[in-house]
Amino acid sequence: MSARTYFIATRPWSFPVSVMPVLVTTAGLFWMGYPVSWCMSLWATVGIILFHAAANALSDYYDYRRGVDAADTYGSRTLVDGAMTDVQIKRYAYILFALAVLNGLAIAWASSWNLLWIGTVGGLTAFFYWVLKFRALGDVDIFLNFGLLPALGTAMVVVPDASGCAVYTDALWLILAYVPITNAVLHANNTRDIATDTRANIRTVPMMIGVPASQALYYIEVMLPVVWVVVCILCSKLPWGTLLILLSLPMAWGNCRMMARLSTDKDAINHLDELTAKQQLVSSLLLFAGIMGTVGFTHFFG
Repeated sequence: MSARTYFIATRPWSFPVSVMPVLVTTAGLFWMGYPVSWCMSLWATVGIILFHAAANALSDYYDYRRGVDAADTYGSRTLVDGAMTDVQIKRYAYILFALAVLNGLAIAWASSWNLLWIGTVGGLTAFFYWVLKFRALGDVDIFLNFGLLPALGTAMVVVPDASGCAVYTDALWLILAYVPITNAVLHANNTRDIATDTRANIRTVPMMIGVPASQALYYIEVMLPVVWVVVCILCSKLPWGTLLILLSLPMAWGNCRMMARLSTDKDAINHLDELTAKQQLVSSLLLFAGIMGTVGFTHFFG
């Protein structure tokens, strides 16, 4: 089996939703004046990618076994198309989880053993993501693993000898600047799959609230980060340079229009999860660029 098959099985297009929280949090803390370690930030990025890849592979295994992924569904096709067997992808997921745990222990040894608390919660919720998402708790898992835990863990890892609550409080201000769009990726996926998820006898938020409410929730999730960035700027928690996120509004508007068409076209959002992931990447990169650009401008002209 080729290395490409193993790579595709981890759904690499989704990795920006785990990478950008680490980088944005590091940049935000750097702008706030904390002595951050960029090497530790990159190391933490590798760690969260490993957990994300492992969770994706294991989720695909259970989606396939439960009938969520079938010949007539969208999403991952690794098992449905026979690129890997269910035994192979399950074994692959366990190997990735083992590597993620070993890497996490190494990071904790190099930074703070308190990281084990965050790593344990993150590892367990990543491992059992498939259990949570089948019970309409996938959104909670997303908030934990791509919002709260990365923010706290990054602050613990990149700020040497961090003490007190200030650094963690400052890191938490940044969460709503990126995690709502991350959740919108899952929400778009689940809204598209209402019919097939019902057939597979699982529960998701869109199934519980219906299509009109799901559309409204998606609009809020993709637009909220822009509003939150403005709030953070006014509260001096982000620099004015982060208004660059406004450049992502055309993508957000386009995605919202696509979701709106679902009322008349059931196939309108077939690829909206991938497009939302692209929006998350672009808006997060704009946030990162706005923060670091402000730091550079201040350094040279301040």
